[in-house]
Amino acid sequence: MSLREKYREKLYDAEHKPRLNYARSYFQSFSIDKDLDFQELQEFYQEWRDFDEYMVLQKKTDNSQIKGEVDKETIAVKCAKRGNDVYWWRVSKRLRSLHKLENHTFFDIRSNAKFSNVLFATLTYDITRSSIKEACETVGAEYNKWIRNLRKKFGRISYLRCWEASRKGYPHIHVLMVFHDHSFGIAFSKLRKGRRVYRIAEKEVFEKSYHSFVDAQAIRKLREGIKYVLKYLSKTKYMGKSQTLTLALCWLFKKRSFAVSGDFQEAVYKVLKIHFRFVQIDLFGKNFTSKVEWVLIGIYSAELLGVDPSGWPHYINLDNFEVYWHETERFAKLVRKKEKGIEMHDLSLFGF
Repeated sequence: MSLREKYREKLYDAEHKPRLNYARSYFQSFSIDKDLDFQELQEFYQEWRDFDEYMVLQKKTDNSQIKGEVDKETIAVKCAKRGNDVYWWRVSKRLRSLHKLENHTFFDIRSNAKFSNVLFATLTYDITRSSIKEACETVGAEYNKWIRNLRKKFGRISYLRCWEASRKGYPHIHVLMVFHDHSFGIAFSKLRKGRRVYRIAEKEVFEKSYHSFVDAQAIRKLREGIKYVLKYLSKTKYMGKSQTLTLALCWLFKKRSFAVSGDFQEAVYKVLKIHFRFVQIDLFGKNFTSKVEWVLIGIYSAELLGVDPSGWPHYINLDNFEVYWHETERFAKLVRKKEKGIEMHDLSLFGF
């Protein structure tokens, strides 16, 4: 058995479930530039993504404190995994309001003096600088340094940012920025791939604080800028070859596929003079109407629970299972009652 085959056996846990920690150990045990097989990585990522798992929770009530009794109202909520249906629903829900915004115009193309406080930038990565592993592990800190330098010069900045992997696996960054304290003069414009691009006079400032090529352009219409970033997110949703690689590498290196600064939505609404409020939702995606406390029992496969993975929340009848606890384990073990041979532990030790 080769060294690679030996490591390959360690991609799964004791129950043969695909796990990220095992994947990190396997794929990073080899030279990530010479020996990492992108095809193999993408296939294992997709296997992990498509392995449907559910959080099983119980409503905590006085009755659940009685020894040997558990509340019968138990639900299983499908876990969001990077790239699965729940993940994209959550992404879409978070960004839905941005799709519906008014197409605010920042400057008139016929005006002699054109200014915009919204920019779109792409930061590429010079492949001669480092290995893919080092690039993926350090690009977040390098981006933070870049945006900090811009804030020192131009003041407060809100942003919407996403990653994209190049064909060679190196990370590119796409970011839409709203500048609160500065507007940029338009130096000139030109047609590129059928659309007009507006260049700013201060482009060199954006290049100086980053080690590789930076493309920065002013945004004339708000919806255009938002569309630029969201198109990269939607590319990953529809799973082309490079898009799957983007998600697989973000997964392997524990990178968030996109990030929204805490005040980005507020900044956009301020530009449009829109009042807004945030609403908290429950596990079924509905607005909260009352306070309910839930206790997490564990995370289990759709196959074990016997649920249809196309449905996200399910009510679970625990009468069909034995629930086993061990003092050293974080979660309970669920076993269908036809399976025997495990000693039952006292559920009252765990708050039931």
